Formats: sequence, C-alpha cells, structure tokens
Amino acid sequence: MSKPLNVAVRLMAGLFLGVCPATLVSAQSGHVELGTITLKTDRAGGQVLDVPANVTVIDEEDLEDRHITDMEELVRNVPGVTAPRQTSGTDPFSTFGGFTIRGVGGNRVAMQVDGSRVPERIIDGTRDYLDFSFTKQAEIVRGPASVLWGADALGGLVALETLDPEDLLDGRDRGLNVKGGFDSFDSSTDVSLTFGQRFTDDLSILVGLKRSTANEPELSNARDDGGIYGCPRNIGFGAIPCGEFDPMSTESTRTLAKLVWTPGQNHRFEFSADITGRETDVRQLASLGPVFSTVTGLPTGEVINQKDRYLDLYRERYAVEHSYTPGGVMRELRTTFAYTPNGYSRTGTEASTSAAGDNIITRDFLGYSEDFYELDVQATFDFMLGQTEHELIMGFDGDVARTDYQRRDIETNLTTGVVTDTRAGGFNFANATTTRADVYVQDQITFANGAFELTPGLRFATYKIEPRPDANYLAVPGKEPRTREEERLLASLGAIYRFDDTWSVWGKYGEGFKMPTAQQLYTSLPGAFFNLIPAPNLRPEEVKSYELGLRFEKPLGFFAINGFYAQYDDFIQDFYNPPGTTDYTYRNISKVDIWGIEASGAWQFTDRTGVDFSAAWQKGRQKVSPAAVETPHTLPPLTATVALKHEFPAQKLTLEGVATFASDVKETANPTDFKPDGYALLDLYAKWEVVDNGFVKFGVQNVFDTRYFVPNAATYSMTASSSVARTNPIELQTGPGRTFMVSFDKTF
Repeated sequence: MSKPLNVAVRLMAGLFLGVCPATLVSAQSGHVELGTITLKTDRAGGQVLDVPANVTVIDEEDLEDRHITDMEELVRNVPGVTAPRQTSGTDPFSTFGGFTIRGVGGNRVAMQVDGSRVPERIIDGTRDYLDFSFTKQAEIVRGPASVLWGADALGGLVALETLDPEDLLDGRDRGLNVKGGFDSFDSSTDVSLTFGQRFTDDLSILVGLKRSTANEPELSNARDDGGIYGCPRNIGFGAIPCGEFDPMSTESTRTLAKLVWTPGQNHRFEFSADITGRETDVRQLASLGPVFSTVTGLPTGEVINQKDRYLDLYRERYAVEHSYTPGGVMRELRTTFAYTPNGYSRTGTEASTSAAGDNIITRDFLGYSEDFYELDVQATFDFMLGQTEHELIMGFDGDVARTDYQRRDIETNLTTGVVTDTRAGGFNFANATTTRADVYVQDQITFANGAFELTPGLRFATYKIEPRPDANYLAVPGKEPRTREEERLLASLGAIYRFDDTWSVWGKYGEGFKMPTAQQLYTSLPGAFFNLIPAPNLRPEEVKSYELGLRFEKPLGFFAINGFYAQYDDFIQDFYNPPGTTDYTYRNISKVDIWGIEASGAWQFTDRTGVDFSAAWQKGRQKVSPAAVETPHTLPPLTATVALKHEFPAQKLTLEGVATFASDVKETANPTDFKPDGYALLDLYAKWEVVDNGFVKFGVQNVFDTRYFVPNAATYSMTASSSVARTNPIELQTGPGRTFMVSFDKTF
C-alpha cells in the first residue's frame, strides 16, 4: 500500500474508531443550521446561505471548543485560507503577518474588530493584533469586499465581533463565565473572567478580563540539522539548532468593557472600551559565537553576537455606537464613532565584535503606531416598489489614520569608548496621515415571488495620503515624498436564483482597489552597500472578480460549490532590484490572475450525529510586465477537511474528529522554490459537561505526529546562503507535531 493511501486509511480508521464506533458524526452540528447565523460582513444582517458570496463563519462555540487563541489556529480547518507564521531573525517573536485568502495576503486582506480597522503590516513588523477571547463570531469573506468595507478589502475580509451583555446574560439579570486553558504547542496558559449585569430594563454592562502566558512554539518534527538548508549555527558555542525557535516568554492581557443603554424601544447606545497588550521577551541564540569573557563591563561568560529582543504590542478601541430603529421604511440608522490607537515598540541589545576586533554593544529601538479616528453611518431601508421588494443600505465610511515610524540604533564601542547614535535606520519611511471618505449604496432587490434576488452595489472611494517626513528622513533627489490622492467608483453585482426550496444558483461580480502604503511609497535609506529607494509614483492595485456558485439546502444539511476568477492589475512587488544597480525599491507588476473551486457541505444524520466538509483548489499566473513571460503564482495546494461529531446525551459528552488533507505543491513563482509534499492530519476533540454549565474540553492535534510543511514554505528557495540558513531556517516552516490542549469553562 502506498504511503499516502496508508496515511489516509489510518486517518479514516481513527475517525470511526476514535470518535464514533457505529456511525458518521458531525464536526460542527451547528453548521447545518448556517441559515440561522446572522452575518455582519454583508452590512444587512443576512444569513450565510442567502448571500451571493462564499463566507465562512466560526462561532463562539467553535472558538472555545477548539481552544483557538491565534490567527493560525483560526484558519487551521479553513481550506484555501492561511495565516503564515513569521520565523525570520528580523521577527523572532513568532507573530503573524496577516491572512492569505485565495492567494492574496498581507495588507491586501482587511482585518476588523467590531468594524474597526486593524493596522497594516510594515516590512520589519507584524500584523498580529488579534486576540480571540470574548469573541462571539469570526467571519471570513473570500474575494473582494471593497464596495461594503473599503478599498483595503482587496482580496478578502476577516472580521471579528465581540460579545455583548445580552450574549452572556441570555435573559438573566446577572451572569458570570470563567475559563482556563493550556496548550502544549507553546506551553501557553490562559485564564479569563466575563461578568454581565442588568441594572434596569434599559441598562446593562459586560466586563471581560483575560490573562495569558506562553513560551516559544515547539515544532517537534522540525529537523535540528536544518534539513535541505543545513545548519551553519555554532551549536558548540550555545546556538540553538535550526529546528527550534529562540527561547521566549509572552504575557498578554485583554480588557473588554461594554455599557448598553436602551432608552425606549427605538434607541440603543453602546459605549465600549477594548484594550489588548502583549509583551514578548526573546533571547536570540542563532548567531552565538566564541565565548566573550574578558571584556570590561560584561559579565564573565557572555558571548559574541548575543541578542536580546523585546516586543511591546498594543491594540485599543474606544467607541460609541447609536442604533435608531424608527420602524416603517427605515429599519435602522446606525452611527459608530471609534478611536483606535494601535502599535508596538521593539527594543534589542546585541554584543558583537567589529572587523578590527573591537567589542561592540548595540542597542536598537523601533517604534510603530497607526492610530485611527473612524466614523461609520449606515441607514437600512425596507420597502416595496411595484412587484419588487427592496432592502436598501447606504452610508458613509470614513477615517483618518496617523502612521508614525521611528528607528534608532546606539552603538557603544567598549574598546575605544566611542558612542555612535544612528537615526532612521532599518526600513525607514516618512510618517504619513491617511484620509479616507467613502460613500456606498447597495440594494437587494427581490422579485418573482422571492425566487430571484439581484444585489447591485456602488462605492465612491476617496483616498489621500500626506507624508510628514521628520528631520531624520533622507530624501532621494527626484523621489521626494509627495501627497497622493486617488478616487475610484467601485461596483459589485450579486444575484441568486432559487429553482425551488432546495436548489439555488448564485453569481457575483466585484471590484476593489488598494492604495500603496506609506512604507511602499516613501521608504528611503541610502547606504554604503545598497540603497532603499522611494517609489512615490506607485499605482494602486486593482481587482475584478467573478464568481458562480450552486447550492443545495435541506433541513438536515446543505452542499455548496463555487468557482471564481480574479484578475489583479498593478500588483505591488517588494524589494525589486533594477538590473545593474544596488537599489531596492517597489514596483507594479503587470497582472496576477487567480482562479479556483471551493466546496463545502454538512449533513445531520440524526439529532446527535452528522458530518461536514470543505475543500479549496486554486491556481494562478502572473506577469511582471506586459511583454514578460507568464509564470506561476505561488498558491496553497488543494486542501480539504472532513469533520465528524457525535453527541452522547446521557454522558453529556461530545466527541469530534477532523481530518485535513493537502496535496503536493506543484508550481511556485520561481522554479527553484521549495515545493512541499502533500500530507494528511487527524485532530480529535472531546467536550464533557462535568457539572451544570461547566465543561472540560480536551483536544489532540496531529494525532499521528505527521511531519509536514505549511503552505508558506513554498515561498522559500530550495537552497540558501549560510546567513539565510542561520537566521531563517526552512525547518521552522514545518507544521506542529502532536500537541494537546485542555480547558475548563463554567457559566454561573
């Protein structure tokens, strides 16, 4: 029997024997009731299977039962969507750079919490601002969502919605939930407390507090010898092997507070504060060398090239929201104003030796902040016009964002006593203020006795980015930072035709555009060996997307399949090196075309047993110029998940198994890039109600301890220089081995 087939047989055997000995079971029995889940990302409050789009919803129960605590875990069982973990020496904090949806990632996928933007990632930074405690629902929209949510939702949208007081109280006057959990992957522990109180019929509060700690991730199947790269680290002098993360410790806190006041039947006010902070200490050991024991001012035994790094990250949101529901034609008028400061500071200390043999201590600082003032006003109307029923939404979506970047390096030569203070290093770019002021409208038109729905939408998007270079900014003649302004009229058109109560077909056309970031436009750092050159004339990225889908729905389940084709123009390429120069800059690629097929379904065999599955296949091509040869675009492989769940009411026990299958990576952007092999994984979960409203939850992921590489490994080359192999080993792109998690939560 072949190895892949043998693995598949073992997986299916594990599902049937370990989860339910007699019958198929459902991974997420609630998923067969997707029609009852109200979406936020469609702005109209539609149902999942009633919108002309492919939207994945991960609800509070799934988040808790699978102990989801980071971006990678959120999309572990969502084929076609990934969250690459950053493992390079420049970012040793094991953070995430964003989500990738349909082969488009990073800042091209919008991220939101309660409708507020999450900052974009800079080259020497992170986009890991999300905390999944107190989250009611996570929605993943595949494809452009720019008409409803703005220009930056070019490739998709990931939106989180936090708990409201009524979610915890559930008709009671007081509610309390306590949780605690452990995950062996990074030895993380977390404890949270959520309290709700209804003071009067029109006044209630919710307060949530969470505290967590973690260490470095453990990739038990990563090879210490560096695999295909080898491992040039000085293991004999204390450097860690190439299959391990640097030692680190992380502490995270989150506070969520909401006050809801409903003075009468037509008004609802919500005042909220959401504060997240995360501190990570890393001892970078990759570059350790000979013992450094005789230098004045340093402890005996300290080593050359020793680095200590510290990251202090924060995301805050302070908001007031008013909802007015007058009845009649206007269903709701919702107004939200939010102030969301975000950012981080990164500091480090490094001991090294200069070419002349001098002993050097370098202390560096990087500060980045992106603060938003956001105003969203939306009106929703319901009315009849002739034989057509209309659900019309229109609104204003605007924000002002202030982006600031600081970099400072202080080098102390312990041998000569000389101190050198360098400003504006790294990937220095001009600070900027970005203003967006958009208006949008969408009308869902229903006719033919509800059989046909047509949903046209328009957004007039404006974008202005004004540079604010400080005294440390080094301008390049002819490429000085300048104000950029763009306007676009974006269109979308969705349609659904219901043949009957069972079968329906849907289609969607969507447009999007994304302005270059301040870093892409204004990075400037002339140097002795290379130059980082600004690109103030970059064109916005644009997309036109087409989708067609078929759905089958029954009370006990559903099946859905859709195909898509997206054409991206003026894709921005990072670090382009013009031939014959030592310059590195940004440029627009002519086009990137991506197409694929996605499928999902669920079936409830009994009130206790069922099954659901999902799959995604995608392919792409790119051209760097109109006359260039077309080459592949690196994309995740064909991936599918099959999930089974069975409930034992008498024992108050639920068992679940999730199998994930991925094919080999066949094509990459460069022929010499690494192409990961296919794999098959099995995860098992259990949930036991040990006391009333008190649950013990246990999970084992990658039960067979399979060695595999995550999709991001396909962006790595097959070979690497000694410095790259030392600071960014490809073995750190292996997936987690066998891990387990356990948690307990109780609601009073």
